[in-house]
Amino acid sequence: MSTAARLALAPAALTLTLVLAACGPESEISDAPQTTGADAGGTMTEGPTESRVQDLPTATEAPDSSERGVTGRAQVEVPEGWTERRFDDAFSLRYLAGEGARDPMLAIAGDYGSFYGARAAVSTLIAQIQVGTPGFTIHSQEDIEVEGATSAVRVDFSFGTPEDEDGVFDAMWVVAVDNTTGDTIAVAYSGGDDQVEDKDLDRVADSLRMLPAP
Repeated sequence: MSTAARLALAPAALTLTLVLAACGPESEISDAPQTTGADAGGTMTEGPTESRVQDLPTATEAPDSSERGVTGRAQVEVPEGWTERRFDDAFSLRYLAGEGARDPMLAIAGDYGSFYGARAAVSTLIAQIQVGTPGFTIHSQEDIEVEGATSAVRVDFSFGTPEDEDGVFDAMWVVAVDNTTGDTIAVAYSGGDDQVEDKDLDRVADSLRMLPAP
């Protein structure tokens, strides 16, 4: 499974975002949905999306501590020592615990489009991933509080199968929305099922903050 594939799940893990892995010099990266207008359900309708293959960029120097884990309106705590990488898709800021396919990864989207309600936003992530992703299973989905957001949803899930080369991954998405503007942020966390503990997921979810609109 490629880094992009894990990033999609963790967006599409959240690419998922978003699904998530780091096992080679190339990744297939899926763009986050582009929004064009609101439908009757309150979410913005999607425009065309595209997938492409690009080289993984060389890891960049981590920014100073005041900017680490910050992109757009999203701010989240990043474990010390994790390597930063930047991409040109929605989950543009990512941190890797290591270079192995099963090592944990954190992906951050500071601008995940326009939605009016976190449930609507997270539904797009689930729809992107649930078809065609072996072993994709949602374990819990709950409304949570994120500072600065009107609504937020956390989804804990797993993907992959024991028969897959890289095995089973545990993962989490948190999507938060400012209903006054429609601004949406998201984080995705994933790693091998023997590399991820509940406390890791809780720490990321609890540290997420939606920064004030510019």
